[in-house]
Amino acid sequence: MIRAAKPSDMAQLVKLIEAHAAYEGFPFQHGFPNRAGLERLAFGHSTRLLIWVAEQDDQLIGYMSATVDYSTWNAAAFLYLDCLYLTEAARGLGLGKQMMETLDLFAAERGIPAIEWQTPPDNALGLGFYRHIGARELPKRRFTRSVPSLFEERAVA
Repeated sequence: MIRAAKPSDMAQLVKLIEAHAAYEGFPFQHGFPNRAGLERLAFGHSTRLLIWVAEQDDQLIGYMSATVDYSTWNAAAFLYLDCLYLTEAARGLGLGKQMMETLDLFAAERGIPAIEWQTPPDNALGLGFYRHIGARELPKRRFTRSVPSLFEERAVA
């Protein structure tokens, strides 16, 4: 069953996020994921992070998270799919497609015309799945830049 995440899911959700990070080769760090931050963003007063879970026999076997973002070029909202992860045992059962259909429905109900996401270039399983469901690849690269803390001493040039 695919459903919206609840605060009571946090312990299992954190384990899924850690497994997802390991699957993508992201180095585990103490305090990652930030449970308090996730709870605030997903279940706080001004919810910014949307999370759905795949559940079987009271166990979470996958999760998906998204945010609403905006396109300057299109002058319209879009959903940004941040994470989609299923445990190894849950893959190939149609749950990924069900999760994407859940996201489609969420977007359609809110008049959001598009969903965007990215995946590592070596995620062959994910790439095959996304192509199978009719997603179109964009020729872009993702960049990241840490924002310097306002409290750090900055070197004077």
